[in-house]
Amino acid sequence: MDIFAAKIPGRPLLSFEFFPPKTPIGEVRFWEALTLLARFRPDFISVTYGAGGGDRANTGRLVCAVQERLNLTAMPHLTCIGEERTNLESLLDHYEQQDITHIMALRGDRPPGSPPEALARGAFDSAAALTAFIRKRHPRLRIGVACYPEVHPEAASREADLAYYRRKIEAGADFAITQFFYDNTAYTRFVDDTHAHGVTAPVIPGIMPVTDFKQIQRFSALCGAELPEWLVTQFEKVKEDPVATLEIGVAVAVAQCRDLLDRGAPGLHFFTLNRAEAVGRILDALHLAPA
Repeated sequence: MDIFAAKIPGRPLLSFEFFPPKTPIGEVRFWEALTLLARFRPDFISVTYGAGGGDRANTGRLVCAVQERLNLTAMPHLTCIGEERTNLESLLDHYEQQDITHIMALRGDRPPGSPPEALARGAFDSAAALTAFIRKRHPRLRIGVACYPEVHPEAASREADLAYYRRKIEAGADFAITQFFYDNTAYTRFVDDTHAHGVTAPVIPGIMPVTDFKQIQRFSALCGAELPEWLVTQFEKVKEDPVATLEIGVAVAVAQCRDLLDRGAPGLHFFTLNRAEAVGRILDALHLAPA
């Protein structure tokens, strides 16, 4: 199965990202949010995976449960940092046996405080190497990779980052999902640059609705996402008002998504943070609920 070939005709690709909950209450909220968003008939659900396999068991359990309970395509994230080859082989074999058809291949973040050489302790030191391994061992799997319209924070330069992204596609990736961003010109520039280098794999923009601006500031500091001055100004005015923050966050995301689709983006991938309200309101405003 291919998510692009199977998507709802006339609608952009639509997907949601969730993380594995760590508590029973979190698990209840996970299923509540996912069930509420399932009415939009997403083309796939992705579930994250902690660096070094910290969430391996939960990720695997949840993607299989999502497919079984809700009949939705579920895509597990798979990180290779610090992972042994045998562990990755077993997990990929298990996924294919469970009719998982899509994998998000990632290097993963180094654990806090670990030295750069920690990358070399696993079987693969990069997402490109992991992608090549998956493509060779499981040729029927569809593979997604990450990309950074505003440049990966560890990249030596924009040119180096683009070259590395091309390596991942050439290694066998079928599509990419971006890190979140708020300046759509960064997305357009990235796609134009990749096309200029002969790389035409679909690039799905990652959307992070702002519901807690302090949280977004922390996230952006970690991943290198820029917060434009106009965005900071809007949210600083209401930083002590969660209701106003949500209203502005929804409005900003609706405008961003409309513009991205006008620019030719093939779809929208929402980082839900295991919450449904903001994403549901955005999609209703965009009239993306199936009839």
